[in-house]
Amino acid sequence: MRRLPTCLILDFHDSYTRNILKLVTQTKGWDLEGWEQRIVVVNVDSLSWRKKLIIVGLGRDSFVNEILPHIDCVILGPGPGTPHRDSDFSWPTRLIAEFGDRLPIFGLCLGLQGLATTFGGKVRLRSAPSGAEQVPIVVKRAERFLSPLQVIKAAAPKHGQISRIRLDRTSTTYLDLFEGVRDEFDAVQYNSLMVDAASLPRDLEVTAWTDSAVAGREPEAMALQHHVKPLYGVQFHPESIASSFGETILSNFFAITLAFQQRQQPASEGSPDLPAHVLELSTAFRPRTGPSSPSDSSSSPSDSSRYKLLHVPLGSAAEWTTRKPSGVPQWSHLCIPQTTLSHQARSRTVLVRTAAEGCDTVNLDDAESFTSWLSNLQTALSSQTSFASADRPSVPVGFVGSIAYEMKDETMPLSKRHPLTVREQSAVELAFAALVLSYDHENGTWSANGLVRTAGRGNPTAEQAPLLLSALGVDEEEWTAWLERVSEILRRAPPGESDFSPAPLPTDFCPDQDRETYISSIESARRSIIAGDAYELCLTTQFRSRLPAGSPLLGDPYPFYLTLRATNPAPYCAYFHLPWSDFTLLSSSPERFIRIDRAGKADMKPIKGTVRRSPEDPVEDERRKRALLADEKERAENLMIVDLIRNDMLASCPVETVEVPGLMLIESYQTVHQMVTTVVGQLGEGVRPFEAMMRAFPPGSMTGAPKLRSLQLLDELEQRQDRGAYSGVFGYLAVDGASDWSVVIRTLVKRGRNLTLGGGGAITHKSVAENEWEEVLTKVDAVLGRTRP
Repeated sequence: MRRLPTCLILDFHDSYTRNILKLVTQTKGWDLEGWEQRIVVVNVDSLSWRKKLIIVGLGRDSFVNEILPHIDCVILGPGPGTPHRDSDFSWPTRLIAEFGDRLPIFGLCLGLQGLATTFGGKVRLRSAPSGAEQVPIVVKRAERFLSPLQVIKAAAPKHGQISRIRLDRTSTTYLDLFEGVRDEFDAVQYNSLMVDAASLPRDLEVTAWTDSAVAGREPEAMALQHHVKPLYGVQFHPESIASSFGETILSNFFAITLAFQQRQQPASEGSPDLPAHVLELSTAFRPRTGPSSPSDSSSSPSDSSRYKLLHVPLGSAAEWTTRKPSGVPQWSHLCIPQTTLSHQARSRTVLVRTAAEGCDTVNLDDAESFTSWLSNLQTALSSQTSFASADRPSVPVGFVGSIAYEMKDETMPLSKRHPLTVREQSAVELAFAALVLSYDHENGTWSANGLVRTAGRGNPTAEQAPLLLSALGVDEEEWTAWLERVSEILRRAPPGESDFSPAPLPTDFCPDQDRETYISSIESARRSIIAGDAYELCLTTQFRSRLPAGSPLLGDPYPFYLTLRATNPAPYCAYFHLPWSDFTLLSSSPERFIRIDRAGKADMKPIKGTVRRSPEDPVEDERRKRALLADEKERAENLMIVDLIRNDMLASCPVETVEVPGLMLIESYQTVHQMVTTVVGQLGEGVRPFEAMMRAFPPGSMTGAPKLRSLQLLDELEQRQDRGAYSGVFGYLAVDGASDWSVVIRTLVKRGRNLTLGGGGAITHKSVAENEWEEVLTKVDAVLGRTRP
């Protein structure tokens, strides 16, 4: 079988580029053994890449000497923006112009547009506001304008929509890129801009178009090919899970590359694998040395173990605890915080609080992130713990809490900005739960779980010693006393009784942005989408209220949570109260972000598309279900987030493990039908669970796509206001590495007397500003249980 050519895939900070690797593994007729040593995805402007490509004084010679000798072909990935803007597509123009005669290049979406503009072609907007001569684009708090000559009224932007593509068999060029592809096929588009076919020079020929009969309008150029040079491009996204023939097209490009090499160097036996200095630039998962994901220890404590994790069944409690309906997680957990961790992102400190020893401040090293610090702590703790049984359920004995949206500044550094607020609030609020009481909704049984210190002493590192030795876990006497106390409470608890009564939620919440300001932000978001800077933007604002000074709920707002659960039942409800930090989170989230079991299997289940059920009318209920499944807008939004999540998972999981076992399926719950997709993967060797979660952070469903450009645009649109816990995640990282995180939506956050509630929605080019504002108010009203006239 043929060996793959070496290939450099340039990522223009899109949210889909790593999905090209999945196509590589699906190609036919190639020897795929060791393909990871021959294909690499690199950020186009990463620091390492700049040093090797355009370091001052070396220019292109650096690329020629260090990169070019090792690669056979280049794929210019998709991305936001326009090739007419230097910040979006600068030196790749030089790459095409200077090396295009000796290096096969394949452009996808933005890459195709850059191919056209390099040779004098023009890229135009697919749509423009009625009567507009210029279209403003918000970039870094300023508006830039596309020339009137580049703006035409055409079809609307296509983001996550499937188009019928028609090959141009009248072309004078042999369509080797489409060998084995049907004359008409379906593919996904994510573009607001289009190549003006009339502006193309003779050397570039259009080889595929949108089907004018299907589109109902003039066809648009969907593929280009140079007459002489090995330069190709497609406007659609072959890497999308909903595109057809993607693997065939990629395989054809590899075959074109090998044929070109044979013509240039007939005696060549092919290139060796990529050297380490090129592979180390990869943004996709690659095996690395270092600590691996923790695995289960033996079922009995060893002499070197400092801890043992115990799981004790406590029997049935079905007679006094109502079983939850189907469609919700099997377990509920009651965690008792022992130690709290508050991370200040700007000052790079972690404040550690314990009841026994007070406060201690950990200063992170310059080269150390909070993600690596917590991962090291969890790994060290796991290595010194023996586990009671291999088949125990996953329970949050470990770190439980909230990761704020602003932690994006760590996970995506190019999104950093100067915040509007002067006083910094913690970006992370975690509690270490040494004792956990768990309830199994399916069986109606309770169990007790705890991290118990043993006589063993282990060898913690110097950095972790203060926490490991004095702050985490309970001793045998504490465990036994707690177990006896809990068992007695469960035996004596009267059915249905509680020490708390629900309290009505405040209704006087006011938004940070009033109606006019928010609508203006929506219109700015739409202009950015139309201009090609994003496919979708999740615009939000905060609603605020303030408790009276003498309110009995200032100390513990749990009665508010009882009301929230009653009015907004959801699979990922949570009450998280930290008196030491004066931080309380009251959540009724319906959406899981990511779950990782202790063996490293990860799954994400994005929800895009919801319709209320009609239980009193089965025929109408079924009609609504079918209508949701067929809704083009909902399917497009679901597809956008699915392709984004696949790309995120490929940062932590080997390509062959990332699968979509359920694409756009309807799941029915008590009150709603929802369109849900499941994406799964297996963490690669050396990737720890908290690292994997943070590589996908923040949740794409709360940003839009592409993620990085969306974060930058949203910062301006939301007037540099912190989102805080809202739009972040809440969940746990257990001692054994198991973790489960929800998206923080439909959630109240209390700090001192202040209550905040985030609200927002996905903005597309089709959004009607007034309707979007009303939808935000409707979501907020639903959480608060309030009605408006």
